[in-house]
Amino acid sequence: MGRRLAAVSTTRHGRERQHSRKYGEPSRLLKESSVLTNRISNYASLSFFACLFVLGLVCYRDYGVTWDEFQQRATGAVSLKYVTERLAPSFLPPSAGSIAPLKEYKDRDYGVAFELPAVALEVILGLTDEKDVYLFRHLLNFLVAFAGTYALYLMARRRFGNWRMGLLTALFLVLSPRLFAESFYNSKDIVFMAVFCIATNTMISYVLKPNVRTALPHALATAIAIDVRLMAVILPFATLSILVARLLKREVSLSRAGQTLSLYAGAACLFVLVMWPWLWADPIGNLAQAFANMAQFRWQGDVLYFGEFIRGTEIPWHYIPVWISITTPIPYLLLFLAGAFVTLRQIKSSGTQLWKSDEELQDIVYLGLFIAPIAAVIVLHSVLYHGWRHLFFVYPAFLMIAIRGWHCLWTDGNSPTIRRPLLVGATAISIASTGFWMWQAHPFENVYFNMLAGRDLKNRFDLDYFGMANRKALEYIVAHDQSAQIEVTADSFTLVFAAFKMINADDRKRLRISDDRTRPHYLFNNYYLQRDRDDSKYDKDYVLFYQISVGGEVILSVFRSKPTNGEGSKSQP
Repeated sequence: MGRRLAAVSTTRHGRERQHSRKYGEPSRLLKESSVLTNRISNYASLSFFACLFVLGLVCYRDYGVTWDEFQQRATGAVSLKYVTERLAPSFLPPSAGSIAPLKEYKDRDYGVAFELPAVALEVILGLTDEKDVYLFRHLLNFLVAFAGTYALYLMARRRFGNWRMGLLTALFLVLSPRLFAESFYNSKDIVFMAVFCIATNTMISYVLKPNVRTALPHALATAIAIDVRLMAVILPFATLSILVARLLKREVSLSRAGQTLSLYAGAACLFVLVMWPWLWADPIGNLAQAFANMAQFRWQGDVLYFGEFIRGTEIPWHYIPVWISITTPIPYLLLFLAGAFVTLRQIKSSGTQLWKSDEELQDIVYLGLFIAPIAAVIVLHSVLYHGWRHLFFVYPAFLMIAIRGWHCLWTDGNSPTIRRPLLVGATAISIASTGFWMWQAHPFENVYFNMLAGRDLKNRFDLDYFGMANRKALEYIVAHDQSAQIEVTADSFTLVFAAFKMINADDRKRLRISDDRTRPHYLFNNYYLQRDRDDSKYDKDYVLFYQISVGGEVILSVFRSKPTNGEGSKSQP
């Protein structure tokens, strides 16, 4: 028996030596496989973000200008003047005298972590033509959104331990039509969403591994987010809450938690102060005033909601959930419901422990970051307008929970050979259909509604409230009307003059806003905040000249004045 065992052993070892000589050691095979996988993941990720970057460079010139951009740029200019006066007064140009002092500026309590550097770069680069200025701002806006998309990729890759899940999550963000469009011109909500996402990523890194290398980046990211919008103060509270919970569960030591938390809090406060010039004169008093102003936002306008005008101060509790539901691709909504169900189920199964792994902890954080701000808005009756754009910053957390649902469908349950191909097929169809819609609607992805919104949208919801279609309409007018002077005006609440800035300089000189004493050559109507939406009221003096539709819904109509006695007829399109 012993001889037979020895013979078997010798034979086995001989075969292993032969296998090793032919194929290499098992550990070496694993290392080579790991290296190959890393190379594939790196190439795939690099290719995805390179394509996204090129797409941004192709698209950033296509959008118009919103009235918010004027105000945001002015806010940055006021703060830049304040900083220059104190740090380098000799560099202050004579034209700075037309800029209001910071202490007298209405929006002095706005954070300027994006706006101040944007204006500073505009000055450094010597941009003077307004079209160049706003194109540059759109490029910067996209670059910040790009960074936020990369942060979301890192969050998903960490949570699921898979680069493919990271890319799928990033792709879902890119293929969110409204957010894609606003990534180029919304320096309030999209920039805040991006920096909030970056800060959330650093928060997860920090609470999972509290040390100096994770605490300081999180402090900087937190400060930038706060200095873009004060709402980001929820991040320090979330960080503290998670770390305390981990401390109580003895997942981290008291000494490490205390030391790193002190470092984080001190550095974050310092960074917030340095990057927010308005706080320099009176940090505590001005910060308290900013909180008070945030709680009672200064806006008294109306919103159109299911065909009825309601005050922004009196929106119903379901306003935000409904807007999210009708402006997000339906597959994402279904995946979110699945992910939320799985997350709540795992919380229940964990009992008082709340979570059993780092992955489950992350799921709880993301679900909380989505639900808590919405619940706070509902409970506090916060002032909201223009859909749910003020809460765009919860969308990355929404997508993380949605991807949790996708991952559950992929890994859990029976019959994977049937379920997985169906899941991949449904995902591919969703990606293709959403991408095709965006391609057709470009550059008006900002008016996306899913089928839950129904039809006749311009009479039920606010559509092109930013006036993005005005630029295309003006370009059409100047191309088809060779008059030396072209007068335009709006019969709805839209800032046509903003679109002037994106018209070529020569054509811009021919355009002017009509005063009340003359009948304009062209009348714009994007139906925003207009109670009488019957276009037949224009039949007496105007004819329909140009119309822009997206998905079968009219978002802008332009009417041309009929010739009066003694006037020649206008050139036809």
